[in-house]
Order: sequence, then C-alpha cells, then structure tokens
Amino acid sequence: MNSSSLSAARTPFIRLLVPLLAGILYQEFLCLPIWGNLIPALCGLVLWSSFIKRDSIEEQYHKRSIFGVGLFLIVFSIGAILHGTQNRISQQPSGFYPIAIAHVNDKAVEKTNSYYCPVTITALSDTNGSIVKYKEKIALYFEKGIQARRLEYGDIIGFEFRPKAIPPNTNPYAFDFASFMKHKGISRSQYLTGKQWKYIGEKPKSNLRKATSDLQKHLSDQLQSCNLSKNSTLLLRALLLGERQEFPQDLRSYFSAAGLSHVLAVSGLHMGVVASLIYFLFFLLSLFKSCRKLRPLFTLFVLWIYAYITGLSPSAVRACIMASFLLTAEFLDRRNSSLNALFAAAFFMLSYDTNLIFDVGFQMSFSAVTAILLFYTKLNIGGNSPYFIVRWLSSCVAVSIAAQIGALPIAVYYFHTIPLLFLIGNIFVLPLLPVVFGLSFLLLLFSALHIPYDWLGNTVDFLLQYIQQISLHIYKLPWSHIESVWLETRYLWLYFICGILSYITVKNRSKKTLWLTLGFCIGFLIFDLCTYKSPQPEIIVYDSKKSTVVQLSDKDRCYILLSDTLTSGQRVVGEEYRMKNGKTQYEIFQHGSTGTKDNTGFIDYPFAQFYGKRLVLLGKQEWDKLSIGKKLTIDYVIIGKMFNGRIEDILKLFSVRQFIIGPDVHPRRATKLQNDCFENSIPCHDIRTQGAWIHTLDP
Repeated sequence: MNSSSLSAARTPFIRLLVPLLAGILYQEFLCLPIWGNLIPALCGLVLWSSFIKRDSIEEQYHKRSIFGVGLFLIVFSIGAILHGTQNRISQQPSGFYPIAIAHVNDKAVEKTNSYYCPVTITALSDTNGSIVKYKEKIALYFEKGIQARRLEYGDIIGFEFRPKAIPPNTNPYAFDFASFMKHKGISRSQYLTGKQWKYIGEKPKSNLRKATSDLQKHLSDQLQSCNLSKNSTLLLRALLLGERQEFPQDLRSYFSAAGLSHVLAVSGLHMGVVASLIYFLFFLLSLFKSCRKLRPLFTLFVLWIYAYITGLSPSAVRACIMASFLLTAEFLDRRNSSLNALFAAAFFMLSYDTNLIFDVGFQMSFSAVTAILLFYTKLNIGGNSPYFIVRWLSSCVAVSIAAQIGALPIAVYYFHTIPLLFLIGNIFVLPLLPVVFGLSFLLLLFSALHIPYDWLGNTVDFLLQYIQQISLHIYKLPWSHIESVWLETRYLWLYFICGILSYITVKNRSKKTLWLTLGFCIGFLIFDLCTYKSPQPEIIVYDSKKSTVVQLSDKDRCYILLSDTLTSGQRVVGEEYRMKNGKTQYEIFQHGSTGTKDNTGFIDYPFAQFYGKRLVLLGKQEWDKLSIGKKLTIDYVIIGKMFNGRIEDILKLFSVRQFIIGPDVHPRRATKLQNDCFENSIPCHDIRTQGAWIHTLDP
C-alpha cells in the first residue's frame, strides 16, 4: 500500500474533492447550461456499467481504473451542476412590483456614509397589495439612522424595489467588487433613504442562528462594559467573536506586517484553543468509565455553538468539521487521518456552497492547515528534546513555518505584502492566546455574575496591549516586511503544483516524479520567457467615480493627471496596475502644477504630449472665452466633471480625433455630451458605461 500522506488509500476523500473542485472551476469559467454538465456524468455511468458486469474479483481488480475514472466524471458533473444551480440568476416575475419584502441576513455594518445589510427578498408586492413569491439576495445600503443601525438577523423589512446591477471594476488588475459579491450570491444592490423602507417585524429563518446572533451581540456589549481600553476591547471582540468591522485599519496593517493577521480572524487556531479549553473543563468525565466517551461529544457540541456565535467563518467551519471527524473517531474508538478529515471538510463545505472556493479565508485556511499536516513533523526538529523549552520553541517555529509555506503565497497574491519577521511575532504571541482566551471567558463569567473583576480586567487589558505593542514594534523594525509585491496568478499555480510534486518526490523518493517536477518547471519558465512582453507606453483613463484620473506611463516614468485637486490622504486609483508594473513612484499633475518636459514629450497642465500623441484634460477653465489663431490638432480630449462648457466651444479651438468622457461626469450630462459628439461625427468613449480606456502607444 502507498505510504504517502496524499495517497488515496490514506485520504479517500481526496478522490471526491479533486473532481468536485475541477467541476466547480470548469463551470465558473465556461458557464455551460445545466444540461451540458450532465454529459460527464452519463459517461461515468457508462464506465460504471462496464465495471459492474459479472466478472471475477481478479478481473474487477484489474478494471479498478475504470471505476475511478467513472467516479471522477460523476463527481465532476455534480460539482459543475451545483455551481451552476447556486449561481443561477433569479428571474423577476412579469408585471409591476414596486415593493419588496426581505429578510435581513446579517446585522447592519457601518460604512463611511451608510449602513450595509445583505438581505434575501422573499416576496414582491404590486400597488394593489397582491403578493408573489420571489427569492433573490441583494445588498442594501441604508441612510444612516438609529433604525438602520439596529437591524439584526431575522428582521423583516419592506422597501421600494429599485435595485441596480453591481457594476464591474474595469480598471486593469483592480479588485472587482462585482465578482466578489457574485461569489456571495449577490449581483444587485440598492441605496435606501429613511423614507424608502419600513421595519415590518421579526421572523428569523433559523431560530438557532437568531439565538446565536443575539448571544454574540450580548457578549459584544458585555465586553464593551468591561472597562478595557478602546483598542483592547476591539481586539478582544475580534479574537473571541470574529467582529473585525470596527478594528482600526492601522492596527490591521501592523498585525499583517508582523505576520499575525490570522490572529484577528476566528480560525482553526482559535477553534483549537477553544476546543482544548473545553476538553480540559470536561476532565471530570474522564474519571468515570461510563462517562468517558461523553467528553468528546460535549466538546464537539460546545465547539459548534461557538462557531455559530462567531459567524460560521470558513476557517471556523473547517475546524469544526475536522474536529467532528477526529472526536467522533475517539468516541467510536477508531483511528482517523487528520489530512483525510481536512479533505472531508473541504468536500462537504464546497458541496454546500461552491462559491467558498473563491473565498480568501477558505483558501488560506485550507492551504495553511494542509501545509501544517504535511510538513510539521519534518520541521519540528527539536520535538524529541528532553527540555520543555526546546520542544515548545521547536513546535512554535515548525507550526509557523509550515503555515507560512501554505498560506503566504495566497496572502501575497491578495494583499501584496510579505512579512519577513513572522517567526518573532508568532513565538511571542501564540503562546499567550490560550491564556487570553481562558481569562477572557472568566472575565465574561465574572461580569455576568456581577463578581468584582477589576484585577482580571487589568490582566486581560495588559496582555492585549502587549500583543498590540509586539505587532507595532515588529512593524517598525527595518525590513520587517516588504510591501507592493505583485504575484501573477500563473506563478501561484506554479508554486502549489511544484510544491505538491516536490513533496511526493521526497516522500516516495521517486526519480520519475523528480524528473516530472523538473520538466514541468523548466517547461513553464521557457513558455513564460517566450511569451513575455516588455511594458509598452500607455495612456489610461481610469474608472473612478471620485475624479477623472489620466495616467501616462512607460517602462521608466509614470505621470498622473487629475481633473480636480487631490485631497489629503486620498488614494489615487490604479495602484494595483502601477504596482504590477513596478510604478510605485509617480508624479502628479493637477490645477496649478508646474509642467515638465523630457524626450517622450511634455506636460503643461491641462495639456500633454506623450510619444507623439496630444491630449487635453478639460477642467474648470473657461474654454468658451479662449480664442486662438489656428486650430490645434488634439488626439484625445478627456472631459472631467469640472467642465461646464459645450463640445462646440472645444471644437472652435481644437481639431479633435476622439473624446473621452470621465467617470465622474453626471450621467445626464454625459448623455448630452455623447449626443453632441455624435452630431459632430467624432468618436466618443464614456468611461461610466464602457469602462476604463486604455491605449497602447508605439515606443
């Protein structure tokens, strides 16, 4: 039998997980109709029919590969069908239904100018009060007010039904919020003023979810009243309850740079600490033979309740499913594989919600735990030492390095930061978490029973401030982290494929796998070098509702033209694209800026010439009062929201080849400008409706 940890014999759920993943990704990228996904399943059933013929056991053993291929095709088809079904767009009933009735799926989260709530519409109503059933998840943004702030899970509201599709982010390499929400089952959103909606009542879909949601709110309010410092309270709410909405962004940056961002999310680490504490509290059951087997069951029950209270994050659910396998095996006196339990957790979670595969928390959680299970034993070189401090230190280092092996590439891919001193942070912080959790639960108990807890609160506050100071000091150390790192998707695939092949090579000491790994890497690098294209000079007008942003860039320089003045602390759109091309340093030009000139052209705001192309950014200048002797030829005229003139005024001054209407121009005015361009037979590109405008130039 194959002794590899990844062999199908030791981890049978991998036979189900791999085809399920393949089917989900297949449907995500090809978007086939449901009937089209039945073809692989039919092929699998045909293979099975040939396998189950009355053959001898020896002949069936030789045909086992046919059974495996058939199983792969059937589960592949199931994954594709599930993903297609779960992402099917709801068809709104014909007729006029201006009122929607919706169930609030989560408590209101405060944003900059509104409160956000995901809801599920359960019915639509016409003006006569006739109601039809309808189901769709949408994102609602409420005008700030006391009633909106109080919205909780299970509340029923009625509102004026005028949703709009969430627009995709057309800026190159930018975070696509529409795609992010799509994988949460939401494709439309709506903003509601206080007069456009009304609270109807309370009817939760799940009484358990409602009870745990109320308990979470109660515990959060209780922590708020424990007289801890503000940041300590916010950190404790993130640690215990998974509430990170109000956690300061600067502190998040410190934790991320110190390699401690996993501490802020309720993950397998937290669930492990909680499970250990619960298991310890039930130690009396182990003293009685008849009650010994109840210990793992009680631990599992409390662990699932805690997962519900913290919001059922993917990492928490993964940890609970793994714990269910392992503790059930203890209850039944059976052996179980942690790696098989991990694959089983992934299989069941993806079967329930296929969109979890695109969740960052899901990806990082499973990759980190997989790496820990595969590499921890090899990395724990001091595990057999007679000295406790050596064993403890070796264990912390091994877990930290193994987790980084799995999760770091994904973290770099999404967050573009590499923590270099993560070992220091984990060694000083991780051992404190069981102490913080134990004392915090005790603090909640004392607070509920009205027992004096000043000394306990001061101790917890001290430990939490210590954790914050550790992250802050690591953040300030030179070379503590590297920011603005860009990792292409293909390199992420290369990392994991080569990692798995290398592990199998070392584990099985297989020369074939070694040559396969080397051949794959060499072939990939050759293909990558052959398809590499050096950065070309570009003119980009970004899709940004705040301001019209024009970028002129080549391999050596980058200039930014803004239609209005940049406010303090305002982020210039296009950061991801500039990071990807190594343009972290750039020069900004706005009203009143001094011009520049080089061998590629010149910039004299609002005019610019770049690699032979002339452009002008129309702002608040009074263009109708200008006059010139001879018309200038302008290749591209970009219109910002500050421009109040007419197209005719511009055509008196310039011979224009194309107009680009900025995304910050009001839609009605943009339509008027488009009509004027059409009447003058001049091409026009509206950023708001057609997306970011990118033009590549000849160097």
